[in-house]
Amino acid sequence: MTKGKSTDGLMRHIRDNHEIEIRGSVAKQQLLNMGYYHGYKAALYVKNRENIQPFEDFKEVKAVYDFDLDTKAVFYPVLVKIETSIKNRLIDFLVTKDQHDIEYIYKNKLKDYSSKPTGNKDYQKYLKRNLELRKKIDETIAYNYGKGHPAIQHFFHSNKPIPLWAYFEVITFGELGNFISCIDKDLRINFTKSMNLHHTGMNQNGRMIENTIFCLTGLRNATMHNSMIFDCRFSHSNFSSQLKIYVEHSTGIDNITFDTLTDFLILLVLVLKRLNLTKTDLKKYVREYDDTRETLYQSIPFSTYTQIMGTDAKRKIDKLKDFISK
Repeated sequence: MTKGKSTDGLMRHIRDNHEIEIRGSVAKQQLLNMGYYHGYKAALYVKNRENIQPFEDFKEVKAVYDFDLDTKAVFYPVLVKIETSIKNRLIDFLVTKDQHDIEYIYKNKLKDYSSKPTGNKDYQKYLKRNLELRKKIDETIAYNYGKGHPAIQHFFHSNKPIPLWAYFEVITFGELGNFISCIDKDLRINFTKSMNLHHTGMNQNGRMIENTIFCLTGLRNATMHNSMIFDCRFSHSNFSSQLKIYVEHSTGIDNITFDTLTDFLILLVLVLKRLNLTKTDLKKYVREYDDTRETLYQSIPFSTYTQIMGTDAKRKIDKLKDFISK
């Protein structure tokens, strides 16, 4: 039977097998705090597990780990603000001077498929999406009722329809994106206008908000669940080209690929600026991010730094500061 190694044994293993210098009680406590598997091994590579970095000292591994924690501390409040703001603004948009329960809204305002010719491929595609949303709504409400969520239980026990705000309390960020994708096209466009994110040449289909949500969902989930984010390993490659072009056009910052955290910061700042967050707050977020980037730059091999941050992080951050000041 294989037995687990003590922390001292893990430190010997790191020295002997990984050829990374690690000694002393301070390093031992740091390794214990980050965890060998969750922290140390996850910070050894960039993007994929085969891309192990040429670290020689444990301090370099810890610098990557610290950068990851520090950037999560920057992104967390920003992501919460955006998620909360989109939900609240969508509630206001859909229910003002109209019925507010989820059943009414689903039947009357989530019919994107109905604008397509009946039976064709687009009709079938969007009807399927609508039906999947219907299933997800029921599952989410049933799950939270079973878990004793007070708002959900209150409306069931009072024999009242569940209002949109109560449903939005229990859905994930990704579910919110799917919900918006099913809203009628004209409503989606008008909602995007209400958030100052519409562009006649880049949002003809009204999908800017949902594309933004789908882009940010991986970052949001990794941040909230304390998974590694420093190298965007949470990310995928099929982000909306419409969104990338819109971000470039709106900010004046080119080469938006969402391959690095800097591009996600640019999108977040753009959305918050459109939501009228103060320049002071926006500059604070960017300054905190830039400080942790600079610390990383000074602490690890340059080849690793460029794999994590790209070659144009400083230029993009400087242009982002200019964008905020406009």
